[in-house]
Amino acid sequence: MAFSFFKKSPASQVEKRKPAQPASPGGPASRLPTPSKPGAPGSLPPSGPSSEGLISLDFISRDPLEGARRMGKGELEVQDVSAGLHPVIEEAAILFANGEDEAALVALERATFDDLGSSAEQIWAMLFDLCHALGRSDAFEAHALAYAERFERSAPAWPESPVRCAASGPPTLTLPNRLNAESRAVIDQLDRLGGKTPVVRLDVVRVQDVDEDGARMLVEVLVKIRRSGHGVAMVNTSALHDVLTPRIMPGRAEDPAQWLLYLETLQQLGDEAAFEELAIQYAITFEQSPPSWDARWVSAALVPLPVAAVETRKSTVRPAVALLGEITGAKQDAFSALMAPDNPPGVLAVECCDLKRMDFISAGLLFNVITAVQATGRQPCFVDVRPMVAALFLLIGVAAVAEIQQRRF
Repeated sequence: MAFSFFKKSPASQVEKRKPAQPASPGGPASRLPTPSKPGAPGSLPPSGPSSEGLISLDFISRDPLEGARRMGKGELEVQDVSAGLHPVIEEAAILFANGEDEAALVALERATFDDLGSSAEQIWAMLFDLCHALGRSDAFEAHALAYAERFERSAPAWPESPVRCAASGPPTLTLPNRLNAESRAVIDQLDRLGGKTPVVRLDVVRVQDVDEDGARMLVEVLVKIRRSGHGVAMVNTSALHDVLTPRIMPGRAEDPAQWLLYLETLQQLGDEAAFEELAIQYAITFEQSPPSWDARWVSAALVPLPVAAVETRKSTVRPAVALLGEITGAKQDAFSALMAPDNPPGVLAVECCDLKRMDFISAGLLFNVITAVQATGRQPCFVDVRPMVAALFLLIGVAAVAEIQQRRF
């Protein structure tokens, strides 16, 4: 069956819990009405059939979904992959993917008055996730009270700090093997993330080739992020430094962006003497003022590595790939890191702790990419996926070809 990308939420048929709207400053949250029991007078009929065998809050599932396929002229059609999904999960996932957060919230709130069967845990997890993302702490607490009363067990607590990756430190973005004009998607991700996060780690270990367009795009974004007061800390900078070294020829006024990127690697490495020497050569070669040394942008100063981390990092298993920010209208390059030939064999961990949203088209493309990854003998595993995104992954069929580990609250 095909889904509209612009599906609208139907009008609410139940009384909305008052705390669902932003609470007045200093005003107490209203107590929730006790949910009606199924079949009781005045209770609402279930919004859809219960799905058997669906995920729990632990959400490590291999749902036998059939997946998505590309149609002609770029149209994405979803086959009947949702036979085991509750209609509310489908509806809220599509609304959220389309950016209709409020409509998704209404659908989830309305559903919690119903008997959801084995889909209850997933729908409640989505509700808590969306309330937290929207900053609705009063609504979160009100729903937590209703959850505890209905299921007679402890409810999730409002996280006091932003959700962070399992590995401590700033979020990490990995550049693809080739940095060129086709790398626009990943550079745009860096731009968006750098505008929101004080420090972003940029892993350049896979970069094997750089052209002038790619160097220019990266340098421009680095400058933009720094002007906003944020920073980018390169990881494995020596790899990029070694790629650029043979291209830097004093006296030959070619590829200025690659010169600037080479200066950036020296800055990140903290090699002030080499930076100053090359800056002079840049000024002579291009007859332009070079960038100035600034100790604030040395990678080790941006992200100090504790002694304990140095001692244990060799034995620590870290995800090879990360998905970040809001991925919308994605092109093939957006998921190129998953197809990198130097990815480790076996389980390919994909960190999703900083993945905020993905639209329907991008999820369909991701399905195709991870199907191709499977053909290489690797098994993708998406780690720390927020429940709203995990629901879209289930709907589109990702759970049929990859393991999904959902975030707990």
